[in-house]
Amino acid sequence: MFFVKLFKNRNFIFILALALGLILGENAWWLQYLTIPALAVVMTVSMTQLPLKEIKKGKGIFKPILWAFILNYVVFGTAILLLSYFLIDDQQLWFGFVIIAASPPGVAIAPFTGLLSGKVKFSLIGVIGAYFASLLIIPLMGLIFIGGNLIQPIKIIVLLLELIVAPFIISQVLIKFKADRFVKKWRGLFVNWGLFIVIFAVIALNREALFKNPKILAITALISFIVVFGLGFLVEFILKKIKFQNNLRGPFILLATIKNGGFAAATALSLFGNEASLPGAVLSVFLILFLIVISLRSKKITA
Repeated sequence: MFFVKLFKNRNFIFILALALGLILGENAWWLQYLTIPALAVVMTVSMTQLPLKEIKKGKGIFKPILWAFILNYVVFGTAILLLSYFLIDDQQLWFGFVIIAASPPGVAIAPFTGLLSGKVKFSLIGVIGAYFASLLIIPLMGLIFIGGNLIQPIKIIVLLLELIVAPFIISQVLIKFKADRFVKKWRGLFVNWGLFIVIFAVIALNREALFKNPKILAITALISFIVVFGLGFLVEFILKKIKFQNNLRGPFILLATIKNGGFAAATALSLFGNEASLPGAVLSVFLILFLIVISLRSKKITA
């Protein structure tokens, strides 16, 4: 029974991924070929929480989509690009941070909004809109911040089809035929162990660089901490200061801090190689820690 609980525990799964990645290193090189399929499964089961009917209703969709864009792309994106621009002098790491800034928000936003007694529908619509927006934002930001000579449009289009379009279509088919009820039961396992593969692979492939140059890990961790914890607490402070409505504080904090770190890591790995994937993997760890912290502080956030 103890081992079954451990097998389902998100914190244990991610710690295990980090540990195995550091222990095995490049002996686990073959895992890089599983990152995209694993993330496609994660995206599919996660998107069963994002029913298209919420957008199709049309009523009240503009405001949440606009705020999702402002908070997740403008606020978070600007913060992480500015920090990495001034603190990072490695081209591959810079590419990794650009991919994070361009990546869609994390699907964990919707369920955690409920935990924070926030408007789940607001988060759902905002996240759905942001995912559709990412189909344009990712190639555009790649062109602006990485350059047309280095970015490969065809490869990006294929990745977006594999990781956003196809999973969304499949998830809507599952919802249509009410198979999402089965997915809901096992969603946590699919998501956690899918991200296990992504984090394990990224850490393993970067193990040598991490041990040879711990400065890379330290700077990457510092940037991730600032944009997740620093930005999260800053947004919370501002919302409380202006006495913003309680049921929207949770969605605003989550939309301003939660990116899809697994998507960023796998995309950077596929497009640019090992080192570029490190920021996404490190960010994923800090996102998990942040979600744990705000879960424990849920009553204070809405007070």
